[in-house]
Amino acid sequence: MKDREIELIHKAQNGDSFAFEQLVSGYDRQVLSLAYSIVGNPDDAQDIYQEALIAAYRALPKFRIESNFFTWLYRIAVNKAINFKRKNLKYQVESITKSGSDSYAPDHDLRISLSDTPEEVTVRKELKTIIDEAVLLLSTRERMAFVLCHQEGYKLREAAELMNCSLGSVKSYLFRSREKLKAHLKPYMEN
Repeated sequence: MKDREIELIHKAQNGDSFAFEQLVSGYDRQVLSLAYSIVGNPDDAQDIYQEALIAAYRALPKFRIESNFFTWLYRIAVNKAINFKRKNLKYQVESITKSGSDSYAPDHDLRISLSDTPEEVTVRKELKTIIDEAVLLLSTRERMAFVLCHQEGYKLREAAELMNCSLGSVKSYLFRSREKLKAHLKPYMEN
């Protein structure tokens, strides 16, 4: 951890709310993107993000400096998102396409180039929509592993730490998520 981050943590632990704002400001987009990836709805993601920051602020006096602050904050957000999903299970499958232009929505590396034809742009957008909808059909743990490793770029060990599970569990979640996505996307690949 950087000296500046440690200094901000100490100030925030002593009640300095401005120091806390500075501390979390560098992680805003990542935490919001994580919440969005898990719940698939920008309004719910924003609520989870806010709840995670409030929980982190309240728990900050107990934070141990030898821990990684970002991992700690990310884990709080993961827990909030999982709890939200459990409470709202009947609303789990909601189309991600309603908010495709949100700045914190994962882009799945389907970027548009100036040299792309309109047809290529359309196909790429349709593919993104299909993949996003398929990812929402995964279980919460499978989706988290998939998002962390394939969309957010975390290594397996980092994902295991963030998900608070073993490396083997992450590998299992990834295997199941890939198999489910292959099955779901198979009709689109046959053409």
